[in-house]
Amino acid sequence: MKKGIHREMAFQVIQDDAATAPSEFLLYGVAKPEWKKDLPTKIRWLKDWMDMPDDSRHGSKTRNDHSYKLRRTGKRFSLEFGRGKGEQSTVVARLKYSARDLREWKVEEEYRVCALELAKSIHWVIDFSSPAHTVAGWPDKLHAKAESDFDRLWRELYKPAEIVFGRRQLVKDVYRWAKGFIESRYDRNLGLLEAYQRGESIRDAALQGTAREVIRDVAQNLADYLAYCDRTLSFDKTLGPLKRSLGIED
Repeated sequence: MKKGIHREMAFQVIQDDAATAPSEFLLYGVAKPEWKKDLPTKIRWLKDWMDMPDDSRHGSKTRNDHSYKLRRTGKRFSLEFGRGKGEQSTVVARLKYSARDLREWKVEEEYRVCALELAKSIHWVIDFSSPAHTVAGWPDKLHAKAESDFDRLWRELYKPAEIVFGRRQLVKDVYRWAKGFIESRYDRNLGLLEAYQRGESIRDAALQGTAREVIRDVAQNLADYLAYCDRTLSFDKTLGPLKRSLGIED
């Protein structure tokens, strides 16, 4: 997905998540008090952190740390890796490493680093929820077109009332959760690729249902990941130590 979903939609889900209430923890974590930044600046910086894993090299080309590109032969899935050197760790592995780092930084009482790592890791949740990042065979132009379409339409497709927040016990293992989700959506996402190959688009009425499902999945996965991280970090209990580490009195 592109900036609209990585930045604007992600922040909207964070704001809508009253069950785990991650927004205050994240916003305090992105700026030290001596920088004297106002709330709009902190919001912009949080969005920057969530979009940080994208850079000038990222686009429609297969890049393993943003992708988990599957092909299915019979009942078996296989992963397709990019042809470049390095970057052999998939987006699912990157998310697993981030979740591990969150636990370790909390033990070290590095609460601001926890907040920054959490903000950055949100990027991986959105990418593993994206059809173009999880099915092999998307040509560059169609990948870019599909993600641009979602970026333009997410506001009308996102319905916060459809998202279940606070499911703290749902995710047991981040790697298995993400991998299982990707495999479970393979048929739908392959169908979306085939539709784009025929010249169709999620802007067409026939694909509106699929488009809504994708956006709901992105939001629900983010909500479930935040709930999992709340189980690790306890946002309400960690906010105080975070503020004190920044020299802010409760």
